[in-house]
Amino acid sequence: MGIKDYIAPTFQRKSDTMERLSVSLDEKSISTIRKYLAKYNTSQADIIRRALNCLESVEDATEKAPLQDILIYIDYLANKEHLIIDIAHWKSIFTEIGEGSKKFWDEVYKIGDAHRKEYFDKDIRDIKQVLEYVEKTNWYKLNIDSKQSFTLVLATIESTKFIKTFFEGFFSKHPQRVEVAEEYMKLRINVR
Repeated sequence: MGIKDYIAPTFQRKSDTMERLSVSLDEKSISTIRKYLAKYNTSQADIIRRALNCLESVEDATEKAPLQDILIYIDYLANKEHLIIDIAHWKSIFTEIGEGSKKFWDEVYKIGDAHRKEYFDKDIRDIKQVLEYVEKTNWYKLNIDSKQSFTLVLATIESTKFIKTFFEGFFSKHPQRVEVAEEYMKLRINVR
């Protein structure tokens, strides 16, 4: 079931059977129904059918990924500032870049710092919270070693310098002192 299936009107065919239900709703639920009655110019029954279709779609989606992850994916993609890229393309890009220029790595560092500002505006400040949020990009798998120590198991070795430089920029002006150390296929993030 796609997004249009639960947003689009739910017209009843003559062959469908209907069952009348009586439900008790709190003020918040009534307010929500009224909000969508005005938005979609339809009946209360249609709003409830749409809500149930939406619930079914969310339940189906959360069998594939936790709701919190889905909301982060939406946050990344909704403003069209991020891309979905196949891991093979990701690897190919960094293979082609190779050592890269100083200008390129300075730009990656600055982008990391710019992301810190954006995340702080979203109230994403805690080191663990930041690493869990960025983990949804699939750059790495996060292992939490302790409250002060984290291991990023990288998706590809070719992206090591990119991710390291990004986080060095990100944490350069962070209120806590953070060290980013490189190991084979891993980065260690330590809070000092």
